[in-house]
Amino acid sequence: MLLLAVMLAATGPFGTFLHGSGPVRLVYWLRTVLAGYLLFRPGILLFACAARRLGFPEAAGWTTAVVLLSAPMALYLWCFGPHIMPDRPWPGIEDFMDTYAQVLLTSGLAMALLWWRNAPGAEAKPAPESTPQSGLPETAPAQPGPRIGALLAERLPPHLGQDVIALQMEDHYVRVHTMRGDTLVLMRMADAVAELEGLDGLRVHRSWWAARAAVTAVERNGRSATLMLSNGLEVPVARDRLPQLRVSGWLD
Repeated sequence: MLLLAVMLAATGPFGTFLHGSGPVRLVYWLRTVLAGYLLFRPGILLFACAARRLGFPEAAGWTTAVVLLSAPMALYLWCFGPHIMPDRPWPGIEDFMDTYAQVLLTSGLAMALLWWRNAPGAEAKPAPESTPQSGLPETAPAQPGPRIGALLAERLPPHLGQDVIALQMEDHYVRVHTMRGDTLVLMRMADAVAELEGLDGLRVHRSWWAARAAVTAVERNGRSATLMLSNGLEVPVARDRLPQLRVSGWLD
């Protein structure tokens, strides 16, 4: 965003080149880009999440957010343009659409750049197994096995790989654990578990899913239990899930 503000100040688009010197334009574009970030950032997350839940591509959520949120951003620019005029009258339809078109163009290009930088499909390739991560214990090459769902795979950074050993619910996010580390993804716990349908694992707690192959020990304490995973993670087991784990042989 800061780089975008500097570029806009240097080029002076939409007539801003005539409104003062370089430092004046820089101050204007810095506050304008900041206002746009505070408006578009949560909007993009909200509309992207809504698109996924409704079964639409995430790109549809981004596009909808840009089209709709450009309207309030246009009003902001009308009232707080290069020269702030609090008593400026409300724009007519023609003036508003002219400002809206400029905002839509600028925000659309900025969001397209961010989408290209963070495109979900761009991170789907797993990291090369032959290159150990710095500071992490070197493990044996992963054997071919069931793949996780594409919706979850596209949200995992390449350096973590796709050998999921646990899921941990944190509010509206899910923390995905692999042998190489963990990351937060914006998904419902139920949706994340569904993405692991092909893996041998169970939802052992309302807030936890664990892969059976990662369990190295089970600690029993009365009527409760804790799973010890191969990466040192301790996963609590809900009491009502103990019978299912016992039947499945997890507690043997």
